[in-house]
Amino acid sequence: MVPVFLLGSAVYLVRVPCLFVIPLRHRYPQGLELTQLNLSHEKYMSEATRRIEALESEIAALQEKRTRDQQQSNVNVNSPSRRWWW
Repeated sequence: MVPVFLLGSAVYLVRVPCLFVIPLRHRYPQGLELTQLNLSHEKYMSEATRRIEALESEIAALQEKRTRDQQQSNVNVNSPSRRWWW
């Protein structure tokens, strides 16, 4: 009869290399997968750049609107008032 610890060690030694071989093979993409990843990244970057440009133009428009509103409020504050507070 085989001792249990030897049987367990044999199963462990047989199973462990299989666990390490599969992830390593898929860790480094090659060929068409690498091309697909590069194109996917390029598409993501171009979409992100477009989104950034849209947000920057929206920020510029909001800043212009705020400047106009502040100038109008300054004109209203600087106008002479005929009221007496006491």
